[in-house]
Amino acid sequence: MMALSLIIAFLLKQVPWHGWALTLRPDFMLIMLLFWAQRRVEGVGFGLAFVLGILTDVQDGVVLGQHALAYCVGVFLVHYFRRRLSMFTLPHQALQMFPLLLLTEVVALVAGWMSTRTPQGAWVLVSALTGALLWWALAYAGKMPAAQPEK
Repeated sequence: MMALSLIIAFLLKQVPWHGWALTLRPDFMLIMLLFWAQRRVEGVGFGLAFVLGILTDVQDGVVLGQHALAYCVGVFLVHYFRRRLSMFTLPHQALQMFPLLLLTEVVALVAGWMSTRTPQGAWVLVSALTGALLWWALAYAGKMPAAQPEK
């Protein structure tokens, strides 16, 4: 299930986004990675975060290691706050994820700014907000009981 959801997140990142959709687009790979990092501590570590970050860097055509660094920071923060996150209800959990997503996005931006890219603006706030909303939907779907086959 984890591998399938990460593949779907990777494919969603490949959709050609334009205009407002590009501004509102969350980092699907980051959201899924952090979701599974909270659910399965043993299954998601820094190695997986680094590899997925390198794949995202190649896919986006940005500085190699920019997303890898950000994803590792995100996984570290989710592992560090794992117990705290599990104590909250789903809406409060999404509110707790917003600063984590924002910090992760800022780390990726700063890594890009330090190398070649010029500062791009405050669109990061919107992406982190839509990411927190997506987190809420994923956490809700993850808590739903499995469908029972009809007899």
